[in-house]
Amino acid sequence: MTGATTTAESSQAAIIDFGQIGKSRPPRRSVKKRPDHPDADLIESCIECAMQMAAGKAPYKIDPTDSEFAAFCDDICRSRADRALCAVLDMNPSTLDGLRAKAGLVEAVVDDWTDFPGGIQLDELHTNLLLSLAKDVIRFQRAAMIEKTSHLSIAST
Repeated sequence: MTGATTTAESSQAAIIDFGQIGKSRPPRRSVKKRPDHPDADLIESCIECAMQMAAGKAPYKIDPTDSEFAAFCDDICRSRADRALCAVLDMNPSTLDGLRAKAGLVEAVVDDWTDFPGGIQLDELHTNLLLSLAKDVIRFQRAAMIEKTSHLSIAST
C-alpha cells in the first residue's frame, strides 16, 4: 500500500490507517506569485498548450475500451490546446526565453503529430506556429546583426 499502515488479527479484517497516507511525501513547492518576466504570457501559453496535448493522451492509457471514454476527454484537451496555441500565435517573443518556449512548443507539436499513422500532417493552426517561429528567429537574428552579436558562437548542448 502507498504509505498506509494496516493492522490485522486472525478474526478481524485489515484496517487501513488513512491518516498515515501521504505523510512521507515532501510538501509541494508553493508559488506565491507569477514570475515577473517580459514573456510570461507567451511562456505560460506555450506551457498550457503542451500540457493540454499531453493530458489528451493520458486517458487512452486508462480507458479499457481504448477510446469510447478517452476520446471525449481528448477532444476537451485538444480544444484547450488549440485555444492556447491561438494565444501563442498572437504574441511575439521579446526575450530568448520566449523564443525558446515557442521552439519547445514546436518540438512538442511535431512529436505529438508524428504519433499519428502516416507521419506528420499539420493543420493550418500548427503550420502557422511553424511559420511564426521562423519569423521570430529571423527577427532575433536581425536584431543580433544590428548589435553586432550575430557572429558569436553558441555552445552546443
